[in-house]
Amino acid sequence: MTDERKTEAQGKGARPGQVDNTEQVAKEAEHLLFKDMAQYMSQFARSFEASSRRWELVVYPSMLAFIILAAYGFFLIYKLTSDIDRITVQMEAISVSMVNINKNFSSTTNNMNTVTKNMVKISGYMESMTADIKEQNASMRAITVSMDRMNTSIDSMSFTMYDMRRDTASMGRNLQNTTGPMRFMNSFVPW
Repeated sequence: MTDERKTEAQGKGARPGQVDNTEQVAKEAEHLLFKDMAQYMSQFARSFEASSRRWELVVYPSMLAFIILAAYGFFLIYKLTSDIDRITVQMEAISVSMVNINKNFSSTTNNMNTVTKNMVKISGYMESMTADIKEQNASMRAITVSMDRMNTSIDSMSFTMYDMRRDTASMGRNLQNTTGPMRFMNSFVPW
């Protein structure tokens, strides 16, 4: 013990031999305490070593698995970013195509407006053509009636021509019959 404890123990009326004994008991208790603590620490160190060996069996493979998973995760993130980059490039191309399609649709709309206007004009022309065709149908009916009359007239002319031919033939026979006496008269007429 320290000097202060000695003087304190002497000041309380303790004997000098008793102070030494207390010191010795305190030293022994302290020694036992250190010894017990050393044993406990030694036992703790051994159990910690055994425990750490068990943990090493779990932690090292876990760390290896974590490193492998981290590398695979990095690879997946890298592939994802490259795929997203390709998607953005494709989306840019698609947006350009959509702009062109929009322009084409607007020109198609303009063309359809023109076609609609032309169809309206054609509809007007068709109405006037319908009126003209109706007039032509009426004229064709009149022409058909005239052609029927003409056919009747031609048939009538055919019959008349047939009669004229028959009459001319009969006249020719009559003239032949009259030529005999005329020949006789020819010999008498001077001219």
